[in-house]
Amino acid sequence: MKKVLIIIDGLSEKNIAGLNDMQPLEYAYTPFIDKIIHEGFRTKKMYCPDGREPDSLGCILSILGVNGSLIPKNRAYLEAVAENIEVGEDEAALRCNLVSIKDHKLESFNGKGLTREEMRSASENIKTKGIKFYHLNEYRNIIIAEKSEKLFSIKDMPPHENMGSSIESLLNQLEEIKELKEFINNNQFSVRGKNYMFYPWGVADKTVLPSFFELFGRSASCICSADIMKGIAKSMKMDVPSLKSGTGDVDTDLKEKAETAINELKTHDTVIVHANGTDEASHRMDIKGKINFIERIDKELIKIIYENIENASMIIVSDHQTSSITGRHETGFVDYICSDRRN
Repeated sequence: MKKVLIIIDGLSEKNIAGLNDMQPLEYAYTPFIDKIIHEGFRTKKMYCPDGREPDSLGCILSILGVNGSLIPKNRAYLEAVAENIEVGEDEAALRCNLVSIKDHKLESFNGKGLTREEMRSASENIKTKGIKFYHLNEYRNIIIAEKSEKLFSIKDMPPHENMGSSIESLLNQLEEIKELKEFINNNQFSVRGKNYMFYPWGVADKTVLPSFFELFGRSASCICSADIMKGIAKSMKMDVPSLKSGTGDVDTDLKEKAETAINELKTHDTVIVHANGTDEASHRMDIKGKINFIERIDKELIKIIYENIENASMIIVSDHQTSSITGRHETGFVDYICSDRRN
């Protein structure tokens, strides 16, 4: 039987008092998700690999059946793969967020207050020496740097998990890496009275993953916009059709994803659809935005796929919890919804 796997990033979280002690998924109006639950079942699962903090990299690879010993610590290399950025044998990749600063503290992880055009423009005017800088989209960027013990000794301090922390404490560990220190100092700027900087983090080495066919003996296509999902799919040798209006956020074109998924199911055994807006809204602590996006997923993605597939099962799953109260990833069980009671 063919399968459609829909991964809704950061969908699940703990119950919220302001939502009548319900989760956003339970509070949202989702008639088609409810219909699938009625025909099949809903349960809770845990995808966070042992010994690590919950993140999309580890949890999505666990969903896809990759052994925990093969899951890399950080995702920057896979994001480079997503954008066809070459990483040499003597090089490593780092994620690099455009962040906002207020009162010497990290105010946002995502260039709060800037338009997409302003973020792109800031990235195009970067000054670098001894490193390579690549703009991905919005606030997301990649740095390629020469491997060194000092580079790999950097402690991971994800900006979305450290909002409100002092900038000094975040940057202190980068002081000994001359190229990164100069990069940070030379690329700070202000717009409309708000201060911004580029923050490197999450060092990653080259990664080799098993192919989806090797794991399951099935062909697969992945419909996605977020670079982490795209990099995973490419590394696992899935087909990754291009999207005209995918953004990796709540304004992505869900109907385009649905129509692409239906078309890909004609030639593939498994089609994976990834929606990232729930995670982004949660990190922004935008409960209303998260609920609205869940309702759009139900109407513009799941409804269209459900009504246009035959002899195929549908699975809807969250990779990890992302709290729309704290804005952080949290450890815990996540939603697993399946249209086929035999699964």
